[in-house]
Amino acid sequence: MSAPTPAVEARLDRICKRQQARFMDHLRDTRQATPRLEADVMRVFGFIFSDVKSAVRELSKEAQNARTQTH
Repeated sequence: MSAPTPAVEARLDRICKRQQARFMDHLRDTRQATPRLEADVMRVFGFIFSDVKSAVRELSKEAQNARTQTH
C-alpha cells in the first residue's frame, strides 16, 4: 500500500461529515437530539475518523519502511 495522499485524507473527511449528518438527521427526526448530544456526536465522530486516518498512515508503505529502517 502506498502512503495516503491528501485525496485519501479528504475522502475520509467527507465520509466523516456525511455520516455525522446522517446520524444527526436521524436524531433530529426522532426528536432525540439535544445540543449536548449533538456536540458529543460530533466529537466522537472526530475521534473515530482521526483514529482511522492514523491507522491508514501506519499501514502505508512509507510507515512500514520507516519501521524496518529503525529496527
